[in-house]
Amino acid sequence: MRKLTHIKSLCFLIIAFVCSLNLAAQTEEGTIKVQSNQNIKKLIAKKKAYNKNQLYTKGYKIQLFYGSEQGAISLKEKFNSVFPDIPSELKFKSPDWKVWVGSYKTKLEAARALVEIKEGFPGAIRVNAKVRN
Repeated sequence: MRKLTHIKSLCFLIIAFVCSLNLAAQTEEGTIKVQSNQNIKKLIAKKKAYNKNQLYTKGYKIQLFYGSEQGAISLKEKFNSVFPDIPSELKFKSPDWKVWVGSYKTKLEAARALVEIKEGFPGAIRVNAKVRN
């Protein structure tokens, strides 16, 4: 019985020693060297060049109106008088007209502008659209 107790104690000490070595190894600082393939670098460069040549990208606009032509024109004029620095445009999709304003590349930019625009135009919503780069 004593032999079994000694073996258990010895196993416990060995496990404790191995665990302490593992913990000590995790606290040491070192350097990491990342190696990448030249083909990957070339592919990334090609993608960047392609993106620079694109005129439009996915983005967001704010829609103020959806309905008749006269309603769209009058709302666009009203918007231009309140927000002269934000571009606006009329879109036609048969049989209705839309008033879209702004041009935002990120959802966060569009959300910030929407909060400001909703003060004067409570029916405004954010829509997915292509925007100029």
